[in-house]
Amino acid sequence: MFWAVAGILLFATVLALITPLARGRSQSSSRAEHGLAVLKDQLAEIERDRAAGRLADAEADAARIEVERRILAEADRGETAAPADPSATRWRRFTVAALVIVGMPVATALVYLHAGSPGMPDLPLSARADERARMAELAQRQRGIMEMVQNLEQRLGSQPDDLEGWMLLGRSRLALGDFEQAALAFQRAAELGGGSEAVGEMAEALVRRDRGIVTPDARRAFREVLEIAPADPRARYYLALGALQMGDADAALRQWVALAADTPPDAPWRAGLMQRIEDVAAENGIDVAALREEVLGDRPTASGPRGPSQEDVAAARDMAPEDRLAMIRGMVDGLEARLQEDPSDIDGWLRLGRSWQVLGEPEKSVAAYKEAADRAPERADVQLDYARALFPPGAGNRAMPQAFIDTVARVREIEPDNPEGLFFGGMIAERRGDADTARELWTRLLERLPEDSPIRDAIQQRLANLGAG
Repeated sequence: MFWAVAGILLFATVLALITPLARGRSQSSSRAEHGLAVLKDQLAEIERDRAAGRLADAEADAARIEVERRILAEADRGETAAPADPSATRWRRFTVAALVIVGMPVATALVYLHAGSPGMPDLPLSARADERARMAELAQRQRGIMEMVQNLEQRLGSQPDDLEGWMLLGRSRLALGDFEQAALAFQRAAELGGGSEAVGEMAEALVRRDRGIVTPDARRAFREVLEIAPADPRARYYLALGALQMGDADAALRQWVALAADTPPDAPWRAGLMQRIEDVAAENGIDVAALREEVLGDRPTASGPRGPSQEDVAAARDMAPEDRLAMIRGMVDGLEARLQEDPSDIDGWLRLGRSWQVLGEPEKSVAAYKEAADRAPERADVQLDYARALFPPGAGNRAMPQAFIDTVARVREIEPDNPEGLFFGGMIAERRGDADTARELWTRLLERLPEDSPIRDAIQQRLANLGAG
C-alpha cells in the first residue's frame, strides 16, 4: 500500500513538471500575439473616446501615436528574435523530460531507502489507541494545571504575600513552559524572603527562557544565590556554564571539577556533570586529570554510597509518577529496615538521609544524618552532611539550631581549615555579633579558594558587609 501511494504521488509530481515542457513551443509566440492584440484594442478604444467626445483631437492623436509606437516596438522584437532551431529545441525538451521522468523517481527512491524506514511495520490500531489515550491524558493534565494556575493567580491577587503560593505558581508556569511568567513569580517569592531557593529557581527560569544561555541577568541572580548559600550546586553549575559560553573553557572546567568533588556519588546530576566535563575537555584539548590535580590537590571529595543501579534507573524511567514514587519509597523503607538490623553502616545512614530529603521528609532526613554523625564523630564529611540537614542552604534569617552550632564546632576541631567549616563558623560568629571572628574565618577561607572560584565574590561581599556594619 505504501509503495502504491508513493508511486501515485510521484507520477503526479512528474506529470506536473512535464506539462509545461509540452506547451513550451508556443508560449513565446502566444505571448507576443496577445500583446499586439491588447495594443490594437487600445487603438480602437482611443477612437471610440474621440467619437464620444471624451478625448480632444490633440489628446487622441498623442495617445494614438504612443500606442502605435509600442505596436511597432512589439512587432520589431518579434521579428528580430532569432528563431529557435526546431530540432535543437526538441532535443532539449526531450533531455529535460527524460531527466524528470527517470531521474526524479530514482533519486527519490535512493534518498528514501537511505534515510527512511521502509521496513518499519505499520503501527497497530491498539498502539495508536494507547497513544491517543496518553495524549488525551496529557491534555487533561495540562488543562488541570491551567485551571490550578488561574485559581492560584486569583488567590494571590487577594493574598499577595503568600510566599508558598508564589513558589507554586512559578513551578506551575515552568511545567506549562511559560518561563517568563515563571521567572516573575519566583522573583516575587524572592522579594518575600524565599531565599536562595526562590532566587535559584528564578535564575534557572531565565536560562530556560533564553534557550540555555546564561545571560547577565541570570549570572547576577546565581551570584546572589551564592551569597546566601555558597555551596549551592545549581548556581555553581550555571555560573561555570556561563563562563564556557563566554569562551573561557578553562575557568568553566575548574568550577565544574570543584563542584564534582563536592557532589555525592549518588546525586542524580553527577553523571551528567561528569560527562559535560569530559566533553568540554575533549573539545578544547584540556587534560582533565592534570586539571583535577591542579584544582583539588589532596582535597577530599564527597563520599557516600553509589546510587541505584542502571536497571533501577531504567525501570523507574518507564513508570507512571505514582508507581515511581511507590518504588522509591519501597527502596527507602527497605534501606531503613536493613539499617535497623545493621546500624553500623555509616554510608547507609547518609544515603537514607539523602533519600528522605528528596522525598520531602526533612525531619526523617535530619534523624538519619544524626545517626550517621553520632556513629562517625571523627568524619568531617559526615558531620557536614548533618549540619546541612539541620540548617539547609537558603534558610535565610531563620534561627540556627544549637545542634548545628555544635556540629560546626566539631567539624572545625576535626579539620580546622575545612572550607565549609570556615564558612559556617563565620556565619555563626556573625549571628552572635562577633565581627572579628567572622572576618578572621572568612579571610582564611578566601586564602584557600581558587582565584576563579565563583564563591569568592560572595565571601568578599560578606566581608564588605562586616566592614559596613
